[in-house]
Amino acid sequence: MRPMIRFLRRKMWNNRAMTISSFIGLLLAVSFAAAIPLYTNHALSRIISVSLAEGDNAGAPPGSLLTRYQAARGEYTEPSAIAALNEYMSDKLPGRIGYPQLQSVAAYSLAQSPLRHVGPDGSADNRRRQMSLMAQTGLADHVTLSAGAMYDPESKNEYIEAIVSETALARNYLKIGDVYQYQLPTKFGNKTIEVKVVGAFTPKDESSDYWHQGLDVYTSMLMIAPETFVSSLLETNSAVIGSANWYALYDLAGLGTSDLNRLESLLQRLETDMFQIMRNTRVDISFLDLIAAFKRESLQLQAMLFTLAAPMLAMCFYYIYMNARQSLERQRNDIAVLRSRGAEMGLIYRIYLLEGLLLGAAAWLLGMPIAGVMARLMAATDGFMQFAPGKQANLAWNSSAGVYGLAAVVVAVLASTLPVSGYGKQSIVDYKKELARADRAPLWQRLYLDVALALAAAAGWYAFYSGQLQAGQQTEAGGMQLHPLFFFVPAVAIFAAGLLCLRLFPIVLKLLHRMLRRRIPVALHLVLVQLSRSQKTYFPLMLLLVMTMGLGIYHASAARTIDQNETEQLMYANGADVVLQPVWEAEVELYDAEGNYIPEDQPRTIHYAEPPSAPFEQMPGVVSSARVLTQDGDIGIGGKSLGKVKLMGIDNVGFAYTGWWRSDLYKNAHPYTLLRLLGAYEHGAIVSKSFASRHGLAPGDLIRVTLQGEPIELVIVAITEYWPSLEPSAPFVIANIDYVYDHIPLMPYALWLKMEEGARMMPVVQHLREHGIETASVKDARNETILRRLQPSREGVFGILTLGFLVSVAVSFIGYLIFWLFSLARRTLQMGIFRATGLSRGGLTFMLLVEQLLTTGLSIALGLAIGRAASRLFLPFLQASGQNQTPPFAIVFHMNDTVQLLSIVTVMIAIGAFLLTMQIRRLRVHQAVKLGEER
Repeated sequence: MRPMIRFLRRKMWNNRAMTISSFIGLLLAVSFAAAIPLYTNHALSRIISVSLAEGDNAGAPPGSLLTRYQAARGEYTEPSAIAALNEYMSDKLPGRIGYPQLQSVAAYSLAQSPLRHVGPDGSADNRRRQMSLMAQTGLADHVTLSAGAMYDPESKNEYIEAIVSETALARNYLKIGDVYQYQLPTKFGNKTIEVKVVGAFTPKDESSDYWHQGLDVYTSMLMIAPETFVSSLLETNSAVIGSANWYALYDLAGLGTSDLNRLESLLQRLETDMFQIMRNTRVDISFLDLIAAFKRESLQLQAMLFTLAAPMLAMCFYYIYMNARQSLERQRNDIAVLRSRGAEMGLIYRIYLLEGLLLGAAAWLLGMPIAGVMARLMAATDGFMQFAPGKQANLAWNSSAGVYGLAAVVVAVLASTLPVSGYGKQSIVDYKKELARADRAPLWQRLYLDVALALAAAAGWYAFYSGQLQAGQQTEAGGMQLHPLFFFVPAVAIFAAGLLCLRLFPIVLKLLHRMLRRRIPVALHLVLVQLSRSQKTYFPLMLLLVMTMGLGIYHASAARTIDQNETEQLMYANGADVVLQPVWEAEVELYDAEGNYIPEDQPRTIHYAEPPSAPFEQMPGVVSSARVLTQDGDIGIGGKSLGKVKLMGIDNVGFAYTGWWRSDLYKNAHPYTLLRLLGAYEHGAIVSKSFASRHGLAPGDLIRVTLQGEPIELVIVAITEYWPSLEPSAPFVIANIDYVYDHIPLMPYALWLKMEEGARMMPVVQHLREHGIETASVKDARNETILRRLQPSREGVFGILTLGFLVSVAVSFIGYLIFWLFSLARRTLQMGIFRATGLSRGGLTFMLLVEQLLTTGLSIALGLAIGRAASRLFLPFLQASGQNQTPPFAIVFHMNDTVQLLSIVTVMIAIGAFLLTMQIRRLRVHQAVKLGEER
């Protein structure tokens, strides 16, 4: 073993550049894979915190657990069974759940029985009362005594002390200090006991979770001490308990993905475990559904992120495989010599496997902290290659991250050792034979893998086209939930297209050489010959670059399209950055003109007082504002009613600068042109296209809109399909607000605001309050946009795409440098011969730069073209998913994204060209000739 380790150490040191590059690839793959479960855990904690903050519609807060025991009629329950169940619920179960309790309440009660007042002389009143004895833990801490005193658990009196709620005191005609006879149901029949009401209480906090049963329950209850209930009633008198319940509220804020399976299993068995302790016990309220929902969301998010990450992880493993092949190519002669001298295949394989395991172990140890950094980077993502540094990430280490990192190590080690078997089986004779057949097509071409993948991508495209798969679905929050295959299928298509282009690459080279061989300089002729004869060696690097650029372009376009369409949807629905509704003072007419009182069920006239305009003109952070009145009315033509209509009265100048516009929606006329026409005619109106088409209306036609019983005569000056905040399918009319107010009583309008970049609304609200104007409501579309961007699924998608692109760029850059540096080292003899035969150093540099241009440059151009083509093929399917969206879905290509990607690869090529030039400058002809003689 020691000789093998020494041999491995020398081998790794002699090939340290390849070893380091392989280690970097392993490190990136491990970190990237481990970052996904770390981010998923962070996303789940965000989902949990939102769920806990929103609460539950049924009334029970998240984390509630209510267990109830209901005795069969007349059935006696042993006190020991109740004590055992109480011990399990109060002591054992909280420890098994493992999360802190915010509230814990146990309550026991008897069946209702007659209650009669007995005076000191033994006389009894004739009032009929039906009440129960009830004990509840922690009562003294949650009530305030309004009269009397608290019961004494250690009282030695013949009677039992009890307190009642103020409502029970009044409703049941009870008096503090009176003693009542209660018919106690026991194992042996009814027994009369005495109960003394010693006090009355009110809850300290009626909204507290302590009162989970509701306050109405206590109107028929005599509350006694839990100790008295157990010792005096159950144990001494063998009372028949009616019911018991245990309520606990757990703080699930620290819940992580690693605990979901354990809690789900525990809660699923809870009722069975309790039934074994005491029959007729059931779980009324549980957070099992909440845990199941969290688990489902966690699995869906993790599956989606891994599906998105799969192409980038595959690129990492492909890089490792490519690097291993390059390393083996350099050592191939040595391996063949070893095999010829009798070395077993197992020994060679163990050497490389041990190397992979050592690198994998180091990558796993270093990759875990880097995975944390990557997860934080994902959480800070605000879009594709866009970051919001202020966002906090709640990261907690879990075993899943280590397992996924370990799985990446195993796959990477397999990828790095896979080529060994092919090289290790060759003797020196076999190796020389293969060198003579270097023009043989690679395996993927012989198996037509490119065609198979292209067919698979076409099938995926057709599934989206035919509606079998939905690219995305509108969520309740208004965002879009993306299908994982929406990113995976295009990645397969880009990969297949890259392989098809590489299949055509040699054919194009041969045609180009045949057409230009008599016209081109020697250096270019040598480049074409070199590429034609050694095409296979360039394929891995070219494919890596095609995938990097293609996926980068597609992911950037998809992210831009999703982000911009969601933002436009919010802005159109709101109409402007902010819609503010100030409070108007109003006076209601209670009497008609004749002095008669107007009943509440009849319409009353309301007189509004408009707030002063000066404070609105000085609002901080506001660029422009516009008054907007929106009311429902009736529309008609020539005395004929045409139904309901939405009337919007506006300040046309202020509205032009304040409203949100998307110019491509207004194909016939720019919005400013429409507003100019509206401002030119006091009684002008802009009508919706759907309404105008349905009734054959055209500019110049007269319409009548009735609002608040008052007719308003208008003339159509323009027709449009879209208008901010209004649905295009519903009838709407836009008019001048002052003209509308000339015909109807003053009504409250809203203020539409266009805000400065980064301006907040709180200073605006405070400014108006200082001037005596309160705010009824504020709708800020910018805040809603931010909230959508903070959704874990959206954040995770953009985060994984951004992180994956950065990883793929890093892999491509390192692969690019390693490939060209070792390519030059391998061709030192060839370049020395070129120099010896008269090719100048400039000519040699030009030859290598052209070679880079025809490989690296062509790969980048192909990647850009294929990425754009994939975007045009697949992004329209998002439009089908958002077909009911207003405004219509639009596919976005942003030039900045392409420039950003090209800037990165330009730097990469520039560094490569610089290293090539430096390598050539260091080349000496006599060294190359001497090297050739040694070979």
